[in-house]
Amino acid sequence: MHYQVGGSLTVDARSYINRKADRDLYSALKKGEFCYILNSRQMGKSSLLVRAKDRLEAEGFVCAALDLTGVGSNNVTAEQWYKGVVSQLWMGFKLLGKVNLKNWWNDRADLPVLQRLSQFVAEVLLVEFPQTRLFVFIDEIDSTMSLPFSVDDFFAFIRFCYNQRAFDRDYDRIAFAIFGVANPADLIRDKNRTPFNIGKAIALNGFTLKEAAPLAGGLQGDRRGEQTQKQLSEILHWSGGQPFLTQKLCQLCLETGARSPIFELVRSRIIEHWQSQDEPQHLRTIANRILYNQELAGRLLGLYQRILAGERIETDDSREQIELLLSGLVENRAGSLTVKNPIYAAVFNTEWVAHQLENLRPYATQFNTWIASKGEDESQLLRGLALQEALAWSANKQLSNLDYRFLSASQDLEKRGVETDLAVERGQREKAQFALEAAREAHEILGRARQWARERTKNVHLGRGWIAAIAVGAAMGTIALRWTGWLQGAEWVLLDRWFQLRPLEAVDPRIAIVSIDEADLEAIGEYPISDAVLARAIAKIAARNPRAIGLDLYRNLPVEPGYTQLAQVYQSTPSLIGIEKVVGERVGPPPILAERGRVGFADQVLDGDGTVRRALLSVRGEDGSVQLSLAVKLALAYLQTEGIEAQGRDRDRIDLGKTTLTAFKPDDGGYVRAKAGGYQILLDFRRTSDRFATFPIADLLADRLPPEALRDRVVLVGATAESINDLFQTPYSSRIAGAPQRMPGVVVHANIVSQLLSGALEGRSMLRVWPETVEWAWIGLWAAIAAGLAWRWPRPIAIPGMAIGVIGAIAAIAAAAFFLGWWIPAIPTAIAALLAASSLPILTAKQRATLELCETVEAIAQIAADREAAGRIAIEYLKQGESQETAAAIERRFAAIAPLQSGGQTCSALLESGQPDPVPRVQANGD
Repeated sequence: MHYQVGGSLTVDARSYINRKADRDLYSALKKGEFCYILNSRQMGKSSLLVRAKDRLEAEGFVCAALDLTGVGSNNVTAEQWYKGVVSQLWMGFKLLGKVNLKNWWNDRADLPVLQRLSQFVAEVLLVEFPQTRLFVFIDEIDSTMSLPFSVDDFFAFIRFCYNQRAFDRDYDRIAFAIFGVANPADLIRDKNRTPFNIGKAIALNGFTLKEAAPLAGGLQGDRRGEQTQKQLSEILHWSGGQPFLTQKLCQLCLETGARSPIFELVRSRIIEHWQSQDEPQHLRTIANRILYNQELAGRLLGLYQRILAGERIETDDSREQIELLLSGLVENRAGSLTVKNPIYAAVFNTEWVAHQLENLRPYATQFNTWIASKGEDESQLLRGLALQEALAWSANKQLSNLDYRFLSASQDLEKRGVETDLAVERGQREKAQFALEAAREAHEILGRARQWARERTKNVHLGRGWIAAIAVGAAMGTIALRWTGWLQGAEWVLLDRWFQLRPLEAVDPRIAIVSIDEADLEAIGEYPISDAVLARAIAKIAARNPRAIGLDLYRNLPVEPGYTQLAQVYQSTPSLIGIEKVVGERVGPPPILAERGRVGFADQVLDGDGTVRRALLSVRGEDGSVQLSLAVKLALAYLQTEGIEAQGRDRDRIDLGKTTLTAFKPDDGGYVRAKAGGYQILLDFRRTSDRFATFPIADLLADRLPPEALRDRVVLVGATAESINDLFQTPYSSRIAGAPQRMPGVVVHANIVSQLLSGALEGRSMLRVWPETVEWAWIGLWAAIAAGLAWRWPRPIAIPGMAIGVIGAIAAIAAAAFFLGWWIPAIPTAIAALLAASSLPILTAKQRATLELCETVEAIAQIAADREAAGRIAIEYLKQGESQETAAAIERRFAAIAPLQSGGQTCSALLESGQPDPVPRVQANGD
């Protein structure tokens, strides 16, 4: 017998153990009940699902199993998630040849996604299977808790299907069962719509000795049945019937020939050094489940520590108990929590718990320093809120004696501190009463001095020399920020918007696409398309005299029937070019086309956000030869009939007819240190598939194409069906609202061919960028413009309007430049302009504040000439809230102004005389 450790067991696995849960689930589903099996990991939920599904299908019922991890939970929209669920139902019930899912879904695009799911069940499933009972198994239901949106409607829909039975008897024929690691209350937020209060919970417990009896078959060898039963009983004692551990111990016995006692196997192969021996992972899964949430981990460990100590903990459905049960470490026995088996108790013992608690100790840094000082460094003891939080954390936990000594010492220090604070407070109150009168007078002096200083400095602003300094600083800061790559994503998004806003271009008459869409797949009835069908299609295209044919389908292996016929077509069609994949995981070309050199690679360059914005024209192979892309091969074949050939000017530039191709560099445009391997250019998209003449392959095979449809054109044959998934993100994929639409690979190739032909024949320029130095100068120019405008109109109320105008001008120029074939920096330029425009008023305000501070000190000295104590207190008030450096400057200024009463200098005079002063030189309006 083969024991399987981890993973779902196959239908025919001899080591599968039938449990009470198998009978309960089968019986409840046959009655049409909604069932849910929610338990810890590696308890056999998925294997139970497989067996129940197989048993029902054997009785003639129709079943579908949905794995929600395949639908996704990160970076997925509600539209995509529900469509994924419907798609799994569509595939699970084998409706591929009966229902065109893409058309069905898009026809109901105006309906909410839940209504589309409901209609799919009512109008498709119940109609396609009019007399048959349907069972839907949903696995990994806990993945819904990671979704960025609520799925309450999904669970409410399950409840709806059961409630609908009262009105529509067809719903009696459909039943649901869900599996996962979760608590029902965590799956749905709206408790009024939960299906769990009308469903049946299926308990999934460990193996009993009677249930596990079939496992003894693999343990027998040359031993008697009584020995194997005793051995199996010992295994179940150690594993507690936990399926994963039971299968693992049986496998270890089989590997060692049962020469060692069970307890010795458990000790040496599982418990000792369990972190390194835990393969497949099981014990680490439990540990990670307990420790992954640091806010909850302390409470879980404290609860588990009490269970280990033998304390009776009655179940109460608290968050801590639910999480501990879902980890699989403990189980509910007769209303109280106990450790599930001796292996868990030995691995996750009191020492392990204490170690984890030490790692979670909220006062670890202070505690370790205090211990290192042998308990003498009272500065490390806890006070106030930190002490209260530590005491709350330590409640119901068994900590070390040192922990309790530390907490006790902290409480003693807190008590002494409170007493000291009370005594200090009494002394301060007496002093405050004495100084109250002087303080009131000082406040009055300070208020009058500040009002006088504000009047004197309200018309001050920076000199013109600051404009250049601010512009250079803003430009350099923005260029440095751009160099880090933080602006790269924003510049890509803006480039995508320029593409979307560009006016529609005419249909390119030189290119045609023969597409393979969902309707074609239904008409042909097979995928991959057989060699016979493909041979017919290529022959019909060749008969219409195109200039070149690009086969954007991988055909490195025969797809019978018809390979001989296809090989003959390869040989007899010199204008045909096939594809291969040369980057990453390679896919070979059709051998016959490779021998004749009629192959181009189909690889595309993806940016960091997964979008195609560059065209890879050539790469250098392992043998040093240059390999060309499919698009380049097709374009050169077309241009050859026009007498045009590519001429290399230098390493980075190639002349092609009336245009010049310039190789992409790592920092071109908005890119920062991009990978520029091979020969790349910026892809100047012409538009989506509606800008190319497109003909379904079914129409081609049925001779329904116009006679001149393909003559003298580059013809690309490729898949556009969403189910084939030859799709790419492009600038036209991003949307402000709604799900992104991807572009078929054959349309991307068509865009590249169109760009090359338009440049070579019409002189249309490629998408160009400025050299970095020009971009820097452009950014600096707009920073200077913004700084100059802010200097000319310094009022804060004018800055937003001026900034909007500058950014609007930058955007308009960048858009116009793009429409003329230039990608120039707009985002960095706008940021530099904003920095410059906002920095100038900030610096002006700072300089004005500094001068106002100087004038305030002078005013205090004059007002308080005969009230020295009040003046000194006013100066101290003025220093409060200021930095140490500013406070020292205030003190120096007050000392320097003292001679004013006998004809000393004012702040303005000090500025003109060049004497040391904390205030920078400023310029008044109109000077």
